[in-house]
Amino acid sequence: MPSVQPNKVILTTIVAFITLASFVFIDAGSQGFLQQYWNFGDVGANAFKWTLIVIFAIIWLLAQLFIEAPPEASRLSLAISGSIMWLGLVLFYHFADPAYGGTVAFFALVGGLLICIVWTHYLADEF
Repeated sequence: MPSVQPNKVILTTIVAFITLASFVFIDAGSQGFLQQYWNFGDVGANAFKWTLIVIFAIIWLLAQLFIEAPPEASRLSLAISGSIMWLGLVLFYHFADPAYGGTVAFFALVGGLLICIVWTHYLADEF
């Protein structure tokens, strides 16, 4: 079994955490940091937030595509990144929203099943 080089796994994990933090901690609302201290309007604050999210998502995608690593490292980085995003959805999404709460809850459950299958496949002794 070839050794797993941790460069790809560590980089994509850090970028996934930063992307999740951009979703959760950047408040584009009227009482948020962007509007109170940087004097952005509603449109400017949302544009800044989504620009950061898209930039980090592109960095994550480019790291997945262009960093050379063994297949085990690629699968591990995808499993970790998917787990981070799924846990962020489950922990931080407001499921009581009457418009989309039930739909997002259903897909969160299906995503949880997918994460369990990916980790079971990755951690299995034989493929």
